[in-house]
Amino acid sequence: MLERLVVARPGIGSAEDETGAWEAITSLEAAVLVGHRQAAELLLRRLAGSSIRTSGLWHTTCAGRHLGAAAVLLGRPDEARSHYQEALKVASEMRFRPEVALTRLQLAELLLEHYLKERDEALEHLDFDIAEFRDMKMQLSLECALRHKEILKA
Repeated sequence: MLERLVVARPGIGSAEDETGAWEAITSLEAAVLVGHRQAAELLLRRLAGSSIRTSGLWHTTCAGRHLGAAAVLLGRPDEARSHYQEALKVASEMRFRPEVALTRLQLAELLLEHYLKERDEALEHLDFDIAEFRDMKMQLSLECALRHKEILKA
């Protein structure tokens, strides 16, 4: 599906590309989940320079979180960090609790993997996330945050 909708799409990322933000962000999320690097690269390029910050009516999300995940997949941690920080800013301004918590979880994972000297910041994000995920009953995300804490023996 990503091959057909993204990779083979004529003019992706060009001025003629009129793909809607929701479709592009949803496709980017799918590309990251299945590890489709080529689609992730094309969509990252398409969305990173745009003014799109959020998308969706029924499945609202912050574009920056997905851009950050794509940058992680592509081995660009500094770029990922920048996207996560933008997503955190947007989600916080919107008071969008689930998106704030998910972004902080992904930022914590990035810090633990690529910025070892910032372990304390990562732990702060995880502590915040654990409380938020419990309160919002986001069980799968809670389990992920708890696994990171167990791995760190913190």
